[in-house]
Amino acid sequence: MVKVMILAIVSLCATVSSRCVAQEVTLPPLIKWHGKSEKLIAEAGSPWETPAEASGFKRTPDYAQTKAWFEKLAEASPLISLTTIGQSAAGYDILMLRASADQSFHQGVASDKPLLLVQCGIHAGEIDGKDASMMLLRDMAMRGKKELLDQVNLLIIPILNVDGHERVSPHNRINQRGPENMGWRTNSRNLNLNRDYAKLDTDEIKAVLNVINQYTPDLYFDVHVTDGADYQYDITYGYVEKGYSPAIGGWLARQFRPFADSVLQGMGHVPGPLLFAMNGDDFSEGNMDYMFSPDFSHAYGDMRHLPTVLIENHSLKPFRQRVLGTYVLLEAALKLLAQEHQSLEAAMAKDQNTQTDSLTLSWTFPGTKQSVYFGQATEGDATLSTQDSMVFLGIKSKKVTSPVTGTNYVQWLAAPYRATIPVFSNNQPDQQAGKPKAYLIPPAYDDIIARLKAHGIQMDTLREPVELEVEMYRIVSHTFAETAFEGHIKVKAEPDKELHLEHFPAGTFRVTTAQPLGDLVTYLLEPGAGSSFFQWGFMKEIFSRTEYIEAYIMQPYAAQMLKDAPDLKAAFDKKKQSDPAFAKDPQAIMSWFYQQTPFYDAKYLLYPIARELQK
Repeated sequence: MVKVMILAIVSLCATVSSRCVAQEVTLPPLIKWHGKSEKLIAEAGSPWETPAEASGFKRTPDYAQTKAWFEKLAEASPLISLTTIGQSAAGYDILMLRASADQSFHQGVASDKPLLLVQCGIHAGEIDGKDASMMLLRDMAMRGKKELLDQVNLLIIPILNVDGHERVSPHNRINQRGPENMGWRTNSRNLNLNRDYAKLDTDEIKAVLNVINQYTPDLYFDVHVTDGADYQYDITYGYVEKGYSPAIGGWLARQFRPFADSVLQGMGHVPGPLLFAMNGDDFSEGNMDYMFSPDFSHAYGDMRHLPTVLIENHSLKPFRQRVLGTYVLLEAALKLLAQEHQSLEAAMAKDQNTQTDSLTLSWTFPGTKQSVYFGQATEGDATLSTQDSMVFLGIKSKKVTSPVTGTNYVQWLAAPYRATIPVFSNNQPDQQAGKPKAYLIPPAYDDIIARLKAHGIQMDTLREPVELEVEMYRIVSHTFAETAFEGHIKVKAEPDKELHLEHFPAGTFRVTTAQPLGDLVTYLLEPGAGSSFFQWGFMKEIFSRTEYIEAYIMQPYAAQMLKDAPDLKAAFDKKKQSDPAFAKDPQAIMSWFYQQTPFYDAKYLLYPIARELQK
């Protein structure tokens, strides 16, 4: 019977397009779309037709085809050059296109023109940006749009996750309409590159940050395709408006979005904000607006004061429609940069030069204690207050009962509707950390130093040993995650400050917070931050004890301590009265006395990075 079922499924999926029919049956029905952006498509058989256009937007070119096409374009046009920025985990070259009217820019010389950096394929199955970029670069080089580069330069990383791009299948994303040959979400080490901006494990994200540090772009696009619900929008995008870079967030809200939305609408597209259904199924209860952690591109950009836009094309719209909308958005960004680069640079400078005494480590919903990490409520009151509302262009749905599980699920009906829905934002500062003058990092932690340098963070080293009074954290409680996440066992800890007189040898790294990336420095090095190096598990060795006690020594030693120290005896009696379990546990009692002796390991549970005091 099982063999018959397998044969039936194989037969069902063996279509001419190699795309499983079962998926097309279960995807929600489509609403037909036409827009002015369809005129951007090259005529069939024209010399510079892209592979996606030639396939009728059914397929996307593989890595070799993409590289060969870009090499041909770069050879044919002085406006385009092709370079590599590093290698993927599997050893593929990561390509980058430079588009500029200035030949010196192609040689890596800094330019005064505003710069747009576009990154595609960080999740390789979500590859719309690559094919849109091929069309846009072609049109600038060969079809009369050269003037787009008169006042602006452009960098495009067409495939960041090359490993995932080449792990191709028609079945990689069950909820996405095309292309037929989709790539995979993670790289060859099964790491999600868009969870790596803070911790920097992957060569791919290190390559991106090297580009950012070298070229200092004015605007950074990260192009994705959504998961989730159905709605009318085909191009959704977002940014952090009220976070660590409020001036930049204001520019994106007041200058960028109105201009980009107008251009997209004029070309027949339906732009919208990032959308996350409040109840996880539909938007009847509202939309959630999250403050993401800096593991994600746009939140990381906010923390380092780099204007960053997360583009999420709607997965249930056809590949053709999504690619065209992406093209329109990229072109609009180039035009806006040419017009408004001075106001954007002023906003960047304001955020970069603003020095604060403290930093928000976590965010919550106003009026609650609920914290959220990428949509997962972790604790607290589930009743949220409405802060805002939006006009929502939705698709009607109904709940149906599954004959398989007996539970209800959403069925989309291809019927548009308009409604005003509430918006809930977890943008209220929660946990705070005061900024020290600097952090002092032992030279033994070379992995932390290497990652800080890769971020572009400035530091120096002590040439002579010094003795300083500093703040240090003692971990008073901690919990390890039960399962691995992105190659790490994360740890959640409660730190407590202590004053220490510490000796720092020559070679100790000193990282000041009074620098453009000072907010990022503080976040990465504060153990209370959810995506700090510490909570990613880089310093788990501090949880290991290396010296132990012997009963034949500690028993008489403890008795003598009680005789010699009345204050200690009072503390011991109080501990027993308040903690019955402790009073009945001989080993716990001996451990408690051991902690009161000078033989106890003073470094146990001590966070190794010191905080230089502000003066």
